[in-house]
Amino acid sequence: MRSLRQTPPALAWPSLNHSQGRLLGLPFVLAALGPGLVFGWQACLAALTIATLATFLVYVPLTALALNGGNPLVEDAPVPALTARAYAALLVLWTTTAWLGAYAAPYLHQNAIQA
Repeated sequence: MRSLRQTPPALAWPSLNHSQGRLLGLPFVLAALGPGLVFGWQACLAALTIATLATFLVYVPLTALALNGGNPLVEDAPVPALTARAYAALLVLWTTTAWLGAYAAPYLHQNAIQA
């Protein structure tokens, strides 16, 4: 398994990869503003934290496995390229998780206070 310090630039998140450009992260930023306008910024901050955690612990590793044909990434093999469909899937999963988290945050907070 690769450590983050040994990660090649091709495996970096698209907005961090210089060859892909920095504007690929813009849809994530714009999608992050939606729940804040609807549910309030406290719920939005909690939801974005949950969505980001879920993305890096679940969605990105599963996407890497899918792009590599279901096989784990090995040290010497080239990193599979992030396709447009995979990027769109990550954006949809992240946005859905953020909106669901923002919707559920007030209920979770209210139940925590009552308990």
